[in-house]
Amino acid sequence: MKAGFYPKMAVSGMRKNGRLYVPYIATCILMVSVFYIMHLLGFSNILEGFAGAGTARDMLRLGTVVMAVFGTIFLFYTQSTLIKGRFKEFGLYSVLGMNRRNLGKIIFFETLITWFTAVTGGIAIGIGLSKLAELGFRKMIGIGSSYKFIISWQSILTTVIVYSFIFFLIFLNAARKVRFSRAINLIHSDKTGEKPPKANWFIGITGLLIMLSGYVIALKIEQPLSALIWFFVAVILIIIGTYITLIAGSVLLCRILQKNKKYYYKTNHFVSVSSMAYRMKRNGAGLASICILLTMVLVIMSSTSSLYLNREEVLHNHYPRQINCSANNYGFSEEYEKTASKLEDEIIKKTNEFGTEAKDIISISYCDISGYFENGKLNVDINPLEMTTTIDYDNVAVAYFISLEDYNGLTGKEEVLSNGEVLVAVNGNLPFENSISIGSETFKVAKKISSNEGNLKNIGMNGLVSSLIIVTDDFNGVASRFKDISDYRGEPMLVWEWKFAFDTGLDESQEQEFNNRLRSYIRDELYTGDFYLVRSECRSEQRDDFVKTFGGLFFLGILLSVIFLVSCVLIIYYKQISEGFEDQSRFGIMQKVGMTKEDIRNSINSQMLTVFIIPIILACIHLATVLPIVHKLLMLFGHNNVPLLLISAGICVLVCGIFYAAIYKVTSNAYYKIVA
Repeated sequence: MKAGFYPKMAVSGMRKNGRLYVPYIATCILMVSVFYIMHLLGFSNILEGFAGAGTARDMLRLGTVVMAVFGTIFLFYTQSTLIKGRFKEFGLYSVLGMNRRNLGKIIFFETLITWFTAVTGGIAIGIGLSKLAELGFRKMIGIGSSYKFIISWQSILTTVIVYSFIFFLIFLNAARKVRFSRAINLIHSDKTGEKPPKANWFIGITGLLIMLSGYVIALKIEQPLSALIWFFVAVILIIIGTYITLIAGSVLLCRILQKNKKYYYKTNHFVSVSSMAYRMKRNGAGLASICILLTMVLVIMSSTSSLYLNREEVLHNHYPRQINCSANNYGFSEEYEKTASKLEDEIIKKTNEFGTEAKDIISISYCDISGYFENGKLNVDINPLEMTTTIDYDNVAVAYFISLEDYNGLTGKEEVLSNGEVLVAVNGNLPFENSISIGSETFKVAKKISSNEGNLKNIGMNGLVSSLIIVTDDFNGVASRFKDISDYRGEPMLVWEWKFAFDTGLDESQEQEFNNRLRSYIRDELYTGDFYLVRSECRSEQRDDFVKTFGGLFFLGILLSVIFLVSCVLIIYYKQISEGFEDQSRFGIMQKVGMTKEDIRNSINSQMLTVFIIPIILACIHLATVLPIVHKLLMLFGHNNVPLLLISAGICVLVCGIFYAAIYKVTSNAYYKIVA
């Protein structure tokens, strides 16, 4: 054969099957371009020299890895669907004398052409859009614009290498499928279908139970630390359960609809239900894939958008005042109160010397000890290494001891306690009655109070784990009872902490200048080595880091959501096209026996509505179920604005629903044009 025979056959086959190849190549180009942009922003020196940009770059580097993994999986899935649509054509080639080696060469050149088009087109578009993406990214993370245009040869080389490897694997997979298929099977591949399986209630119920177990985990989690550990377990269970439930559920749904004679024996329902029954298993797998992709988009956009929009509130939660000073030390000393007072006096003196004054002061001094809460008692003598497989992180808790005087000062109240009584505030699910035990010490609870009263919310870890705030009128006496308790390493478990925050009324530049001086003064003169850590931070200095971190997450969320949505569209499109070709002959027969084009359209609408409404409804259920655990994860960043998260989720559902409806309309028209 002539040297150009196989390339010409490849081009001819791709041109004849343009309805399959055009969207596939377009998706490949999109994925290559997004990968190039992510790699450019994450690995080049575009953001060099900007404070706090390192975190945002790390996120994009992680996103680059995610894109490579997802691209491999998704393009495998898509190309498998595409090559199946060519089986009949390859079967005819076999009948005409081509062997499997010849077919492999055609597939090789088709893959080579697709690779070359995708890589060159993707890199060209990526280069063209890289500046726009860079400006958008800079805007989100609060960095000034730069009009210098950069082409990264490192990013180009990495993109070529990664997608060359992906397409090589795709070629091997396609060649394998053709090599191990007989010519007669290839010719009749569009008529093989699936044997209608029996409705397996056991598999369906098992899948539902797996999915519900993921729901239970997502709803049961109380604290962010547990959410961090159990989130991926819940997600995996929900994904597995979704696939099993929808695969088995599609079988059950068809059986139920077929048994309902009033529904089944109607013109617009009979053909659609019969068609669904013909490919039950693939229906379930395809719908599950669509559902999971939609859920990923909803979760990613809901969380990252609410985090980005709430960045200023999160910043204020972490840094309640312009200047935020702190110190801590292990163990107990009766001198801590004097030390705190001395530190405050010196800082106020330094503030006055700078020509300003400390306003709206928050001053807190407390001791804390951590442990494991069970049966109304905080056990502080446990070894976490011995409980790695049994520990429930929702029961990990910290007890904070503060004086009654400080409590009244923080809340503006005038509480009075009798000897031995305490006030207790709880953050988390830590049940107790009229008394509470910390280690071997038991305290009588005079009253339960709120942990969000006044400035009391500035104590501790801001909800990362469960906590108890114990107010006592004998602070030194109570704290000293825990001074001899050590952890498994022999270090004191009792920790003294001091927080001192205030506003200055200075603008951001003056505020940062003052904080730099104060930080040097603390390091050089106030810090004597008696403390584990003494530091001073200003809010405006940290704002850049917050904006860059949350902006980077939001930007990454947008890019990944675009890819997931395009992938979802492609799955729906190929599902419609492949099923359209399979149903073409059936609708042709139905037309010969009197079925009109209007009946065909009504039947198609019935089938589309029955099938495609399931993924979006289930995706919304998944979102509603995992939002509580997403909220706990966002608390790790200091985000505790539930209404904003719900509003963001609602807007994302609305936008995604409109987009999904538009895709349904377009793809159902494509299906109609094939079968009509």
